[in-house]
Amino acid sequence: MEQKNADIVRRFAFHYRYDTAMELRLLNELYDLVRIRFNMFTATTKAIGWRVNRNGKATRVYDAPRTPFQRVIESGILSDQKRAELEAIFEATNPAELTRRIVDIQTRLIHLAAAKTGESPRVQWRASSPSIG
Repeated sequence: MEQKNADIVRRFAFHYRYDTAMELRLLNELYDLVRIRFNMFTATTKAIGWRVNRNGKATRVYDAPRTPFQRVIESGILSDQKRAELEAIFEATNPAELTRRIVDIQTRLIHLAAAKTGESPRVQWRASSPSIG
């Protein structure tokens, strides 16, 4: 689990050292946005079993891609109030605007980190503009 958490943190916040109150505020805002993006709009597959191919090799079988939001709604374990709250967040969120806000915060964090080191900011476009989907 820690490997997965570190992957998300490093992918969106990079490997810079953040140690000011402004950077903490930006990181907290970034993590809130990333949490919504991953839980509401990033589909994943889950391993549901094994199958054996014609050569006898066992391979994993996965379910259809769904977001964590879809999975929890389909599970039926939420109260009506919590379900309505999550659905309201989903309906109110524009994925494109969410991505723009994430990239804006990342750019600001890069500039703050670069200012402390005296380097010119190197924007990592592959990392700073994560793929949708």
